[in-house]
Amino acid sequence: MLEGIGLDAGQERIYLALLAAPARDAAELAARTGLPEERVAAALGALLASGLAEDGPAGPGAVRAAPPEVSLGLRVLERMDELRRTRLAVERLAREFGDGAGAGESVEVVEGARQVAERYARLQREAREEILCLTGGPAVAVPAEANAGQRDALDAGVRYRVVYERARLEPGSSDSPLLLEEWAALGEEMRVTVEVPFKLVLSDRRRGLLLPREQHTPVPRAVLREGLVLEAMVWLFHKVWESALPVPAALQVVADGPLSSDDQHLLSLLLAGYTDRAVASQLGLSMRTVQRRVHRLLALAGAQTRLQLGWRAAQLHWL
Repeated sequence: MLEGIGLDAGQERIYLALLAAPARDAAELAARTGLPEERVAAALGALLASGLAEDGPAGPGAVRAAPPEVSLGLRVLERMDELRRTRLAVERLAREFGDGAGAGESVEVVEGARQVAERYARLQREAREEILCLTGGPAVAVPAEANAGQRDALDAGVRYRVVYERARLEPGSSDSPLLLEEWAALGEEMRVTVEVPFKLVLSDRRRGLLLPREQHTPVPRAVLREGLVLEAMVWLFHKVWESALPVPAALQVVADGPLSSDDQHLLSLLLAGYTDRAVASQLGLSMRTVQRRVHRLLALAGAQTRLQLGWRAAQLHWL
């Protein structure tokens, strides 16, 4: 759940344990979580260093989790700002290459759906290790259901990691939940984020294809070869991947549809300023259940922070 803001599985487990109750030391946390004490000590040290855990009022050794509204919210804002700055850099690169200025051996501009489809098929055919994709907007050259190249590559053992824009999971989109389930069954690893500003395919981190969101746009189609631009796109993919919501969790969010009365009650308490602990007490739920349901509401609203959740809830007339 917290991988998108830089916590690994062990750190997340220790943080959630500290949210439930402070601990004296790593040995106590190891007993509570079932993790090896050495791993707990390392995770606890990382949480303390990053400000996600702190010494409690009882003095050194009484460790508690920092309030998630502040500590985790700041992490999310930092990630969003990082992605915003990266997107501006990508847009600047697109403008620079739009008139051919600076284009060299590392970038080739191609035009036309047929040429793009051919390059896309070649990238998949030549891949030996992995394909990385960002998929924003509708299909430009090859609809998902016609993508035999991906099926062949998956059968050959190529690892696929794909980040979908959330709108592509909505009913009636080209990437229906059933089709995504088919890709998942074939081995595709997928995640979903609120927005993807363009389409990107990277093959073995040696070749790439950068496309605009829409077919009829002045932004050029760029074939990327080894070089600084390709390295920047690989870096960008991993930043988006880290902050995206795993699937099938996202499929469940879309399939669930409008809010239930229980979700509406939970949302009303959040917007009234109740902490997670107070919400858990009001609803008779565990902290873990409350946090899981809040995470689901954020995903359903397409929000990254609780502040955005309130704004989106008003837009969607949820309350």
